[in-house]
Amino acid sequence: MPAGEDGSATERTQAALADISNCMLGPIDSPDLSDNPAAYTYFGQFAFHDIVFSRIFGMPSDRAGRTLRNAVSGSLDLSGLYGRGPVVDSHLYDSASESDTTLCRFPIGLPGVSDKQVKLPVDGVVERARDVPRVDASSGFLSVCGRKAPYRPLIGDPRNDDNLILSQLQCSLMQVHNRLVDLLMARRALPPQNAFDQARLYLTGVYRRVVVNDYLRRILTPAVWAHFFDGEEFRGPGVASLRPLADLPMEFTFGASRFAHSMVRDRYALNKAFEEEAGTLREILAFSSQRPNGDVPVRVNWAVDWSRFIESDDAAKALKARRISPFLNYEMAVVQHAADFDGAPRSIAFMDCWRCYDLGIASGQTIAGAVAAALAADVPVLSGAAMLPTQSCRKRYSFQAGVLEKTLLAHPQFLTETPLSYYILQEAAVLGDDGNRLGPTGSFIVASTVAAALFNAGDSEIQVPLSLSSAEPGNLAGLLGLADDRLVSDDELYEYLKRYANLDMPGRAYRRTGNVAT
Repeated sequence: MPAGEDGSATERTQAALADISNCMLGPIDSPDLSDNPAAYTYFGQFAFHDIVFSRIFGMPSDRAGRTLRNAVSGSLDLSGLYGRGPVVDSHLYDSASESDTTLCRFPIGLPGVSDKQVKLPVDGVVERARDVPRVDASSGFLSVCGRKAPYRPLIGDPRNDDNLILSQLQCSLMQVHNRLVDLLMARRALPPQNAFDQARLYLTGVYRRVVVNDYLRRILTPAVWAHFFDGEEFRGPGVASLRPLADLPMEFTFGASRFAHSMVRDRYALNKAFEEEAGTLREILAFSSQRPNGDVPVRVNWAVDWSRFIESDDAAKALKARRISPFLNYEMAVVQHAADFDGAPRSIAFMDCWRCYDLGIASGQTIAGAVAAALAADVPVLSGAAMLPTQSCRKRYSFQAGVLEKTLLAHPQFLTETPLSYYILQEAAVLGDDGNRLGPTGSFIVASTVAAALFNAGDSEIQVPLSLSSAEPGNLAGLLGLADDRLVSDDELYEYLKRYANLDMPGRAYRRTGNVAT
């Protein structure tokens, strides 16, 4: 907004965005939720962390138009799990055994004591409950600021300790890797280092296939998915036009990737103990070393039962994600969990919009026009009245939809020069099967970034082309099931390994960590 008598351009824009973001409130989980199981919300967060780690904070104030430097490899290679491998990031790893100190496995943390306010579940979750490994950094001393240091997670990407569900996902993948290493050493009599190499190649291949052929198939518009991924080894015709992914586009990092905030539920029945009263999002966010006074280690009776977060035959037990729309739960829309570039506390909804303006990202309408040209297809550009709450959103959030519409109409410039993050949400509600998936603009930005990370990233730790078509299982339920021998036996897991095309590949598979015997 231009400067006026009531403030500078920045002050007026921030005031308008605060008015709008405070009204982006869908306070309860509507009975009319999306078709997507709740686990995909957090799997997407994990995958996007794998692609981008922003260095935007601490940059000079003239940030607009700058190229975003990436702090991770940006190549979808499970960097949040493996870090830079056991040679460089040795602190993340555990030895093969007491007699063999070769680093090849992950240490797994035990959960904390039971929360007396929540009864213990009786469905086998507690007995197998685990947490990511943590270091008690207090150890009887105080920091120079006079504060005790909290428990720190020993994981490749500290952002994956952002909340309970995400850290439990990280822990499950660590357990899958350990199981693979143990199986390869037992069945193939491999040395620990070779077992590590093969476990990593296989798990990365399965993970990439789940990202492309399960998660993105659910989230993207079908035509955009086919443009980038419908081809041999999921290399679609659109990949040829992608530039190498060295720096991350602002449009993905601070625009399209923010759509998942709208999928976050207000409550989650994490396991059987929560069937009568589900855990709130505020409680789930509190299980994190990223927040002051974080409640870690994770309490034993808050362990996630993944059967409730993925496809389930029991409709009453299955948790679904919220629909993608401008209506977020209270913690995302109102509570100040985020911070402005100057450190001022802000809501996540506000910061998602403000970053787009402050960083000089083109409006949603401008980018939608560019996507139409790139696809050579008819991509509707939403503007004006099309940016107001849809009829379906009015039915779900009748009062809140009316308040949001009134606020939007008071700021007509927002309806024609919409910050990309908000445009993506509205486009999903209008053109994305009522918020079950992204619309064409959001789909194009996400798909092109993931495809570039998969096929064109030049900084990957893994230096061999991984077969995705032979990586089994091919969905998120199967991937998470690999951690549980009650769901996938050792014999079944070993068959998956034998069928995977990349195992026993000669030569050096990793770029700089030296994790492959030559």
